[in-house]
Amino acid sequence: MTEIPEHLLKKAAEARARLSGDDAAAPADDAAPASTPAPAPAAAVPAVVAEPEPPAVPEPDAPWVAAAKARKTIPVWVMPVLLFLPIWAIYYVGYLERPAATGGLAVEGAEIYATCAGCHGVGGGGGSGRALNDGQVTATFPNGITAGGYDGLAGQIAWVANGSAGTAELEGAATYGDPERVGGAHQIGAVLGNMAGFGASLSIEELVAAVFHERAQFGNLDAAQVEEELALLEEFIVIREESGDDDLVGETVEEISADLDEARAALGISEG
Repeated sequence: MTEIPEHLLKKAAEARARLSGDDAAAPADDAAPASTPAPAPAAAVPAVVAEPEPPAVPEPDAPWVAAAKARKTIPVWVMPVLLFLPIWAIYYVGYLERPAATGGLAVEGAEIYATCAGCHGVGGGGGSGRALNDGQVTATFPNGITAGGYDGLAGQIAWVANGSAGTAELEGAATYGDPERVGGAHQIGAVLGNMAGFGASLSIEELVAAVFHERAQFGNLDAAQVEEELALLEEFIVIREESGDDDLVGETVEEISADLDEARAALGISEG
């Protein structure tokens, strides 16, 4: 038998392998040499870290909102102070504007003067009687004792108590009030109707209260003068009550002035 050469057998096996598509059948001789180095693994690609989104930019505040936020807040301790302010203001204003005339004579005098207003006017502007306002009453009957020695307060009390007729008879004069009055002393009954006397119809306290009201309201006296005359007249009433004299009818300016001097001495008030 003829022996087939080995190289022919090898080629035949390769041909069959190509026809069948089986590369595994290829002889080991054609395999890649074992010493061929394996390909190096690909370098690892670092993972991509997603960047965080930037925070949203807030819309700017309106100018009035920004101003309100920038404004300083009121400290807590200020709140009780603010609550107390109205009370303090009422007290302070009341202290500054308190009526100069206070007490029983002031209230009673306003009530008694309602009768006098029929002749002298509600506001002291006059009518059938002389005007008392704008300092007219204290021009005729001055505060304190004048340089000429006339006691204006005593003169007004005597005038209201005795009226025109009684004053003319008691004083023996045709004038009343301060003889040195600026513009001249008032003539009794020369211009207007005669003044009625109220000493018999009013108690001493009522008559003195009416006199005080006229002087405090219309006499342009300052607060200190009003307070001094109020204290003086109250002391005068006490002195008259203690002496038992219950009316002023028929008393002269000099007699009433003597009682007022006693009241001044008791209160430490100067006669000037």
